[in-house]
Amino acid sequence: MRFDLMWGVAQPALNFVQNLSWNHMLDIGIMWFLLYQVYIRFKGTQAMRLLVRVFAVWLIYLASQAAGLHLTSFLLWAIWIAVLILFLINFHGEIQKIFFQLNPVRRFSILLRRAMRIRLPDESVATIASATFSLAAKHMGAIIVVEHRDLTDSLLRSPGEEIEADIQPALLETIFFKGSPYHDGAAVVRENKVSRAGCVLPLSENNALPPEFGTRHRAAVGITERCDALAIVISEERGEITCVEGGLIKAMENEDELASWLTTRLRAAREAGQAKGRISLRHVFENWRPKLAALAAVIFLWSLGGQENQNPQNFFPQLESKVEEEFRVPVHYYNLPGGVALPADAAKEVKIRLRGRRDLLNYIDASRLRVNVNLAKMTPGAHSRTLSGRDIDLPNGLEFLSAEPKILELNLAKAPGSEKMTKSSASTETPEASNF
Repeated sequence: MRFDLMWGVAQPALNFVQNLSWNHMLDIGIMWFLLYQVYIRFKGTQAMRLLVRVFAVWLIYLASQAAGLHLTSFLLWAIWIAVLILFLINFHGEIQKIFFQLNPVRRFSILLRRAMRIRLPDESVATIASATFSLAAKHMGAIIVVEHRDLTDSLLRSPGEEIEADIQPALLETIFFKGSPYHDGAAVVRENKVSRAGCVLPLSENNALPPEFGTRHRAAVGITERCDALAIVISEERGEITCVEGGLIKAMENEDELASWLTTRLRAAREAGQAKGRISLRHVFENWRPKLAALAAVIFLWSLGGQENQNPQNFFPQLESKVEEEFRVPVHYYNLPGGVALPADAAKEVKIRLRGRRDLLNYIDASRLRVNVNLAKMTPGAHSRTLSGRDIDLPNGLEFLSAEPKILELNLAKAPGSEKMTKSSASTETPEASNF
């Protein structure tokens, strides 16, 4: 009984997959990946709550359009566009971070850096820890960014000055000396070198940061939110040292604690990077509920709009109200098998109802419209053929609503000769697509 229930649920899904072409499957796969990435990065945030509202407005718009509420649907469409633009403006930082994390060029650079096996030696870690507490004792404010796999160049608001010098306490004190032109910026440590000085970092938009943390701490949080770098902050007023990883701040009490923190984080990140290259079944099935929900949402959206040709050229014309109109069009029968005759009483003309913009309906060449009925593999006898939008070549922007009669009843007979064709409008060639 339980197996029958599971099969009853799985069978429609299998039939749906079997009827999909490769380009539709690729389309659904790409959108599934993007939607899941948006979910895991916006989950529990204000951006996700606004996205849910945007989606709800869009669903109400579809319902009003289906109900024929033209003015209401136009108003909802305008609200949906306005809210979507507002979302893109307010959360451009989060969107930029997602695109940066999904950037294939960045992934390639990470693989190269991983292959080179570059790491910060213990001597350099001890030097950074010693210099940091020396600066704190003199109440010299500073930000030191230690790169790991992610390059920070594209994230810097100002690249500062490239110096590529060895890590030395005297160098760091010179950079962050109050009279130095670089003391207000950050120093970036890359591949056992002080790569840049005087860099301007992106500020975090996290409103939960304590009020005692100033611009330096907000900049350190901002850079670590966008990549896997580590940041060390020295407070000029209080002489305190804090370390930041992934946007999380931790205070440091002595040199040994700071050196241990750096070593542990760099080693853990390196081991995680090596394990990240190995894909197991656990990675495939983890978070399966949001993955299935994302797939169901994509299939639902695809079923609503997958049959329409959407592009920027017909985006704004869709805001116009649509009207309906009827046309009488001829029926063209093709692929009539040999030895089968089309009856004389077969429908020669049907009435179809279309919906679209008034300008399209007014200027459409009705003489180019026709219903194409494929008779391939039909044998002598009674047949019923239901007409649908797939039987008519329509220009973009027009929607097939109905046909009268909706079902063509065909009573095919044997041809009087072995391979003779009847004197009818039937042909054995596939019809050419209409050129509007």
